[in-house]
Amino acid sequence: MENKETLEQIAGLLKRFSVLIAEFCPGDTPDLGSMLMLLGELSIAAKKAESNTFYQVTESCLNYVENMTLESMGNLKPVEDALLLLGAIYRHMKKGVEFIFETADVIQILDASILKENINLPAKSEIETQTTEIKEEPPGEFEPISDDDMEIMTDFVAEAEENLDNIEVHLIELEQDPADKEIINNIFRPFHTIKGVAGFLSLTKINQLAHATENLLDSARSDEFLINEVATDAILESVDILKQLVNRVKQGAEKGVRQPDHDININGLRNKLQTLQKELGREDKKPLGEILVKSGVVDQASLDQTLESQKKQPGKKIGEMLVEEEKVAPGQIAQALMEQKTYKKKVGIQVKVNTEKLDDLVDYAGELVIAQSMLRQKVSMDPSLTQSVNHLGQIVSNMQHIAMSMRMIPIKSTFMKMIRLVRDLARKSDKEVNLHMNGEETEIDRNVVDALYEPMVHMIRNSVDHGIEPTINRRNQGKPEQGNIHLSAFHKGGHIIIGIEDDGKGLDRDRILEKAKESGLVSKNELLTDAQIYDLILQPGFSTAKEITDVSGRGVGMDVVKSGIEKFRGQLKIDSRKGRGTKFTISLPLTLAIIDGMLIRVGDERYVIPTTAIQRAFKPDKENCYTVEGKGEILQERDRLIPVVHLKELYTDKKDSKNVWDCLAVVVESKDEQKALIIDELLGKDEYVIKSLGPNFEGIHGFSGGAILADGRVGLILDIHDIFKLSET
Repeated sequence: MENKETLEQIAGLLKRFSVLIAEFCPGDTPDLGSMLMLLGELSIAAKKAESNTFYQVTESCLNYVENMTLESMGNLKPVEDALLLLGAIYRHMKKGVEFIFETADVIQILDASILKENINLPAKSEIETQTTEIKEEPPGEFEPISDDDMEIMTDFVAEAEENLDNIEVHLIELEQDPADKEIINNIFRPFHTIKGVAGFLSLTKINQLAHATENLLDSARSDEFLINEVATDAILESVDILKQLVNRVKQGAEKGVRQPDHDININGLRNKLQTLQKELGREDKKPLGEILVKSGVVDQASLDQTLESQKKQPGKKIGEMLVEEEKVAPGQIAQALMEQKTYKKKVGIQVKVNTEKLDDLVDYAGELVIAQSMLRQKVSMDPSLTQSVNHLGQIVSNMQHIAMSMRMIPIKSTFMKMIRLVRDLARKSDKEVNLHMNGEETEIDRNVVDALYEPMVHMIRNSVDHGIEPTINRRNQGKPEQGNIHLSAFHKGGHIIIGIEDDGKGLDRDRILEKAKESGLVSKNELLTDAQIYDLILQPGFSTAKEITDVSGRGVGMDVVKSGIEKFRGQLKIDSRKGRGTKFTISLPLTLAIIDGMLIRVGDERYVIPTTAIQRAFKPDKENCYTVEGKGEILQERDRLIPVVHLKELYTDKKDSKNVWDCLAVVVESKDEQKALIIDELLGKDEYVIKSLGPNFEGIHGFSGGAILADGRVGLILDIHDIFKLSET
């Protein structure tokens, strides 16, 4: 029992140590205090576990860290190797199997003088060929994951997926400015973290591939070369393979086993990355001697004298010779070496919160709003409590908005993914396409961001493949040879508006209408507006493409786009001009949890109309009410004819007994179309927490959800777009 507790203690300490190392990047100042504390505890635990091998490696690592100087903190590679070795030894201890592999090479590196290591720092190309390989038994197929590893494995998968997405975003940014060190560091750090944690978890392929990519990036951030298109392609290829490997780990973790990855080959890509590093490398770093002279450590005459002596001793390093000649102190050499690798750092303090907990917080904030609203109604006749309830209302409202803002994230990450998509599709289609973006800092509910990705991918594919013409066609039409796609985002009336516009050939209105009539979607004599004609491409299976490519087919999948957007109470609008281009406009609510609405009464029932859909409300005059054959009732208002919808008649067989002029008309709009909802009373505007109607009511059209009203009853939230469709059937 005691030995089991000791092993659990060692597992916990190794996890904490791996996280500490993974968060460290060369150039940062490591938390030596935490390192020493953890290593000290590991050393004590090793004695309890009676593992001499584990104890020796821990003590050597502890000695290494204790002897590190301020100038030499940039090299924690030996500590990383020691951590991998300790993890391997621990797994053997847990199985009760003797660790028979060699440990002397790691201990020898740890025991070497840190000072000497800084002075005799080998060239980067040498360092990369000297990486220590930890030999251990490869995990068997479907080996169970221990409870100790499961938690960190799950966290690793979540963070790795996020890191790889961020890498893609920053890598595309780097193409625009290859010399930006801050962007390079934003790419380097995630690879470094993935490498470190994967090593601890014995995810060998992930560790090795991330390490090879990290080395290439480290050379770039050390000014040995600029990341070019070839390097970008290789790093993106690395991201793709790492995503496959991480997904394999995720699949295994869900089953509680280590999923094999023998079918995923990384050797070819590793060799490509290493070859690129050598081919792209160029020695244009500021010479060490120049740094020493500039900082006043040594004068130019003394340096020249040592450089002359160096010619007689090939292979001797200038730093080592200056120390031997007592012209420069060892610490000054170490500081100069660090200066050669200086880069800017941008540190952001963030706290990661489980999304389920965040959603729970938003839900409870909504419940608090409902409870406060009920309380306000009950005490409205008691002046002594009114002030306190109003004060409570302000606090609840502020808390709710803070909770909602915590779920808001910039849409930039989704936009940036489109850059790579356009880049890849343009190459595949042999076209030149530029992507322009504005409004990428616009914030939106994180769940809505997830909903946007697939629809945007569909529309971008269509724009590149069938919208943008081939270069020769554009040239013949007098257009710029490079096609353009514009992505935009902005807030408008409680909604986020996403625009995807291209300057391609546009939609063929006549061809769409002809195809719709052939397929029976539209009757031969039916008159449709341009907007209604373009909406036909959203019908399942509708396509005018004469040839379907492996990239897309205009119309194929657009019904998926429509249903995906409408699922989140959104709308898709299409505008196009033949020969000039097409614009898709997506309108989605900023949040899926709350809505500004107008409470109305129709008979004994109360409904909520989203205020963003309301244009105006008025009491019609009798002389402006008409009945048109084939069109039903119509109101004339402000020189416009507006179709009438009796809400009472939509869900019952009964005719509305009231005349239109005896009721109120609320003019609502959807996709540039307006209709007048006939109601009995406007009860007031408020914020409503949206509740799902549940699976039992999924088949009922015209409602997007429900809201608990101040008296505890449920008011149904109207889906205006659906109401319009119901009124036309």
